[in-house]
Amino acid sequence: MEQAVARVAEFNRQAQDRFASSRLCRLIADPTTTPDTKRAVKTWLQPWSNAFQQMITARAESETDPALKELAVQHRGEELDHNHVLARSRGADDVAAGWDPVIDAGSSWFINQLTTLPGVSRAVLAHLALEAACLVFSQVAIGAYPDDEYFELHNEADSEHLEIGYRVLRERSDWKESEVIALLDHAWQMMTTVADRIAERALADPIAA
Repeated sequence: MEQAVARVAEFNRQAQDRFASSRLCRLIADPTTTPDTKRAVKTWLQPWSNAFQQMITARAESETDPALKELAVQHRGEELDHNHVLARSRGADDVAAGWDPVIDAGSSWFINQLTTLPGVSRAVLAHLALEAACLVFSQVAIGAYPDDEYFELHNEADSEHLEIGYRVLRERSDWKESEVIALLDHAWQMMTTVADRIAERALADPIAA
């Protein structure tokens, strides 16, 4: 089992490295990116952050396994209203944000998976994909947005949330390595698509921020 977890971890490490080279991460790491574009990144991150609240709620409400439900409820509590933190960091009065078909479709995929997948798969998706991507993004963003409440919050919390996913795999036997890796592969593709779209929208219309 430990070898299987190690192989999953190595796959995920490589996926995290690739995500760090996504268009969005490269955009905010680029010192020539304008302040207007940086503000627009946060504007188009808002609908994803809003949907993330639906994702963690879907997981918590759909879980039936007692141990995994406890983790899901705890996770939801720790992430609750972080979209409001992002809105504050944008200087916005509320979490209302623009609508984009690609961001919405990617968000809907995660909500559906976290509603319908088996419990261990839900934990994998929440902790080894979503939280891992948030950690990578926050580590890049902390330099581009110094002293930003939202990114500082995630940079501190997401590493611990990522490790929960590996702990679940070590403690459980009701999963298959091939299925977990396939799920992670799909999830990283979806998140990269969403990230690329956020970058595309921010570059196309920075004034909308």
